Amino acid sequence: MSALPTLSEVTQIRAARRTVAGPEWEDENGHVNVLHFYGFHSHAADDELTRLGVDDDYRASRGCGVFSVEHHLRFFDEVRIGEEVSAHLRWLERADKVFHAVSVLVNHTTGRVANTLEVVEAHVDLTTRRARSIPDDLAARIDRELLVHSGLTWQVPLNGSMGVRARP
Repeated sequence: MSALPTLSEVTQIRAARRTVAGPEWEDENGHVNVLHFYGFHSHAADDELTRLGVDDDYRASRGCGVFSVEHHLRFFDEVRIGEEVSAHLRWLERADKVFHAVSVLVNHTTGRVANTLEVVEAHVDLTTRRARSIPDDLAARIDRELLVHSGLTWQVPLNGSMGVRARP
């Protein structure tokens, strides 16, 4: 496993979402429950896609959206109630119809990476419910993010079995 990035490294990427873990997130073990991490990562990814133009207008005018294909949630440190966290989406790769990214959740209170959610997402025609090519304008916006993120000097431990693959 590669070393975890530092707080200062991860925060080179804008925070897609930031909050303080509230009491409603606590589980019986006295820390944040996995469901809240998953939901926070998911909302942060939605925020990032909205920033890139995949919003209600995009879905209505183009009839397309993004569906999850694969997820892997990995834990490195716990988060307790009252601690401040943020999620930062790092773009990894893109193909014609899919992209691969990882959301990194950092705990600002402890200064450590708490967990990651690695994803493969498909661009989908909402009528046929099948993967469809990412339009050129959206692909260009994703590619700009990929270019910036490819220049980062730090890595995130990845699952190893996920990514953009050609279909057999």
